[in-house]
Amino acid sequence: MPDTPIRHGSRMRWFLWSPAALMVGIGIFFSLPNEPPILYGPLALGAMVLLVMVLRRYSWRARLIPLVLIGAGFVAAQWREETVATPLLLGEIHNRIVEGTIDEIEPVEKREKLVLSHLVIDGVPLEHTPLRIRVSFRHANDTISVGDRVRFIANLYPLPTPIMPGSYDFARHFYFRSIGGNGFSISAAQVVQPAQESGWRTQLNQFRHMIGTTMRDGMPGAVGTVAAAMTVGETGPIPNDVKAVLRDSGLAHMLAIAGLHLGIVTGIVFYNVRLLLTLIKPLALRAPVKKIAAFFALLSGLVYLALAGGPIPAQRAFIMVVFLFTGIMLDRKAVTLRTLALAAMLILLFFPESMFGPSFQMSFAATLAIIALYEHYGWKFHNSQSRLRAAWAHLMGIVVTSLVATLSTAPFVLYHFNRFAIFGLLSNMVVVPLATFVIMPGMVLALLLMPFGLQWIGYIPLAYGTDIMIRMAQWVVELPYASVHLPSPTDAGIILCAFGLMFLCVVQGRLRFAGIGALALGFATIALHVPVDMLVSSDAHQVMLRLDNGHYTGLKGTGRSFNMQNWLRSEGEDTLVPLKDTGIDCDAGYCITKQRSHTVVMVKKPDDDSIVRAACAQKSDIVVAWHYLSAQDCPGASIRIGRAELENYGPHGVWYGKDGIRVERTRTGTGMRIWQLPIKEDSDMEE
Repeated sequence: MPDTPIRHGSRMRWFLWSPAALMVGIGIFFSLPNEPPILYGPLALGAMVLLVMVLRRYSWRARLIPLVLIGAGFVAAQWREETVATPLLLGEIHNRIVEGTIDEIEPVEKREKLVLSHLVIDGVPLEHTPLRIRVSFRHANDTISVGDRVRFIANLYPLPTPIMPGSYDFARHFYFRSIGGNGFSISAAQVVQPAQESGWRTQLNQFRHMIGTTMRDGMPGAVGTVAAAMTVGETGPIPNDVKAVLRDSGLAHMLAIAGLHLGIVTGIVFYNVRLLLTLIKPLALRAPVKKIAAFFALLSGLVYLALAGGPIPAQRAFIMVVFLFTGIMLDRKAVTLRTLALAAMLILLFFPESMFGPSFQMSFAATLAIIALYEHYGWKFHNSQSRLRAAWAHLMGIVVTSLVATLSTAPFVLYHFNRFAIFGLLSNMVVVPLATFVIMPGMVLALLLMPFGLQWIGYIPLAYGTDIMIRMAQWVVELPYASVHLPSPTDAGIILCAFGLMFLCVVQGRLRFAGIGALALGFATIALHVPVDMLVSSDAHQVMLRLDNGHYTGLKGTGRSFNMQNWLRSEGEDTLVPLKDTGIDCDAGYCITKQRSHTVVMVKKPDDDSIVRAACAQKSDIVVAWHYLSAQDCPGASIRIGRAELENYGPHGVWYGKDGIRVERTRTGTGMRIWQLPIKEDSDMEE
């Protein structure tokens, strides 16, 4: 699309908005309540492309190109959904023999998770068996490897629903990995057939897992787990307390292999290969040394991407690396907003579901802001005559770059994680140079020496730098107000923030500062957050209640559970008030409390019919129980949240308003997407 001049000498640079148009099409597809007919998207896209081709006036063509891109985004999402399609487990399966081939091993602290394919599940017909499942094992097993065929006894479950209305859809996330069920093993994995000759993906996963294990064994403790995570992307073994301090200090990005990591690794290879080649005088005089070094740097980036497992931020960074070093080999400038737009379009077309992930959003936001910064003001960091001024300019470049990256990702950090690291700039000022000159060079050296058994040489700087990074994070989080907890911006607010950031970075001229207004409006939607008064998990094992003082307690479950931690975080809270300190009466086998003129009864022992009847007999506004609650059996409550409602509609949220009680379900209406479980008929729900 052509660049169109507008007022005050500004330019919109329409091509750079192409990824946004693709996102609109992808967003439309995923927001539909039901699966669209398979031909609608391709037919609409084909009609728009045909119309653009037959139009002779260039201005009309340019105006229709955004519609073509929106249609392309829609079709890309539809195509991707078809290619990953898998049967789903429709109900719980207990104590079944499962046999499958290990595709991936995901180490987790003190345990591990296996992703298995080519499954045989006792009692499940082959046509209803998922392509892949993800099973958690309580203890790590060093005797198994990727490619092994294993057998074990497990409890399997359908894909998890979002943990609360409006939250991240885990079922969609797993479905787009062709995973149709989750579960946990109740026996050890027995190898029935060791790994045979397998494809390159299996061999690569074996290689990655071997490197991660070698690093963790060679550098015991948290240092080894963090170093392995920065090398092969296995973050599971990192202790939770270390993850927390890295997150709260603004250093969590060090664990996500992305532009910083690939940039440093390829930069190390580029400059060292170039230096070595220039030391060979005949070669330096006759060969294109810079271009040869660029080729080896590009190759190192590809190897690192494979070792990392190809996460979305690393894919984006690698595409940028390809443009950069290809540009060097072709004597062209490559790091521009245009190349970033091309990288975004490629990822969105091939992996449209990644648009909803925090890694995609934060990675592109930070890169967009940094490139725009250097596009407008980069000359200030490279226009120094003396070495002292050049060093100062380099230091200020690190400071300003860290500040811009922190601010540009702040809306997405708040939206997904409800935390903002106040001293993130301070920690990054120390850790980014440390990663550049100590940590990542040590990692590269360790990988190069690993085939010779000399990786311990690289471990020296790698472990030293990683230890300093962890200590720096621990020091920062102990500072007063190290991080703040806030509710998320609304969905409209985060869209406004994304639009404002793009407008500020893409538009040329004074008009771009209008993007600051959109960013401010997006942030301001945090003030529209209405605290939830009660949340109920899909199995009623966790129930969180808001007290009159505005804090929360757990009527059922503890603050250590995944649901509770994320619920608290979404409300800008950190800890639960112990139930024993609230004065709520739970002595009769059910809890009964009155909050803001509304009486809530929560059954703690749903298997005891007498307790359920006693709870239902109470005059209350809301009754919660993992039990089938009908109007006849439970006439005392105006609102019943029972097993049928939770099984069909997932977690429930309750708000007390001026107009009465509002209940929101995670799944609303009868809408059905392919990754969602079917909703039972009303007659089935009341059995």
